Amino acid sequence: MRFLLLIALFFNAIFASNVSQKIKDQKDSISSAKKLENQINKKLEELAIDIIAGNKAVENTAKQISELSQQVKALEDSAHSANIELDKLTSQNGELIKSQKDMELRMVKIISEDFAYDLVVPNDYSESQDSIIATEILLNLNSVMSSEFKKLAQDYEETTNLIKSQSKKIESIKFDLREFRQKQASLKSLQNKQKRELEILNQDKNIYSKKLNDIKKQQDEMRKTLENLQILAAKPKEEPKKQVKEQTTAKSDDVRMIGSSYQAGNVKRYNGAKTIAPLDKFSVKQKFGDYIDPVYNIKIFNESVVLRSATADARVKNVLAGTIVFAKQTPVLDKVVIVENSNGIHTIYAHLDKIAPTIKVGQKVKKGYVIGRVKQDLTFEVTQKNYHINPLELIAMN
Repeated sequence: MRFLLLIALFFNAIFASNVSQKIKDQKDSISSAKKLENQINKKLEELAIDIIAGNKAVENTAKQISELSQQVKALEDSAHSANIELDKLTSQNGELIKSQKDMELRMVKIISEDFAYDLVVPNDYSESQDSIIATEILLNLNSVMSSEFKKLAQDYEETTNLIKSQSKKIESIKFDLREFRQKQASLKSLQNKQKRELEILNQDKNIYSKKLNDIKKQQDEMRKTLENLQILAAKPKEEPKKQVKEQTTAKSDDVRMIGSSYQAGNVKRYNGAKTIAPLDKFSVKQKFGDYIDPVYNIKIFNESVVLRSATADARVKNVLAGTIVFAKQTPVLDKVVIVENSNGIHTIYAHLDKIAPTIKVGQKVKKGYVIGRVKQDLTFEVTQKNYHINPLELIAMN
């Protein structure tokens, strides 16, 4: 019965260990997924800042690795020699300590023999011819033992000092070897740190590149839609330009451009009266106009603004009275509603999660009419007679 209980406890311990490991692995997996989710949800500007900081961190770590590698390399030869000398000195000290113990035994023996002689020859010992001869022999023997003891004591002291000296050398060599191993461990730690930094940096760069590509796709799809509706004139085809090599820092003379309508003449100021905003409470996530990407040195022209709602599943309101000319799902911009307003103005609402069921193409809508809902971010764009205008100039800010 006791044996069965022990087996049960053993398997229970193994099971608990496996469960703990699975929980730990799951926590690590959740942590990694959360970190990746946070990276994906970052704004383009935040990602750019992180990438630039990541590049600097990687460069700094690489510099530290280079310096430490040189130090480790310089210490490697001396560490090899030190290990050989350490073995030699340790072996010598072993022999010296053994010799020292032998000397101690001999010294004890001499002292005990000298003591025995003192017992044999008392002070009041009567002198006779035989006794005088015996005394002389013992005195000579005592002199020999005394001389031997003196020599032995001298050798013992020299051996002890040598052991101390070599012990200091051994400690010094061990200290140097500890420093060498610490530098090796630091180098390994830095290399692991660099690996982690590069992994994070590559993740950021991949997400960043995807965001840039998404911007390009969205702008291309929006322009194509507006051109098909004859809201914007079709762009003339341009000769292919030589691609500029990507840079990690922005330079004014080497800037590539993203933006389907990036031309100075395609933008104009709005001078009319202010109207309501499409969302009740919001912040501006992405502004209208130029944005110089600091990572790949690309000039991005934002033809729209992105408004982040302060509440989830927020109502999106029509900002000017007009007529619905477009209302449907698109491949890139999700659900889109376009309203034709007076004075050649068109207001575009993209990335809607829902279009109001009452919204139909050709339908007239008043200012403030709810055209749909958005979970969080609304892309809002405004054109006027083939020009883009800053939507924030059109609406009243809260």
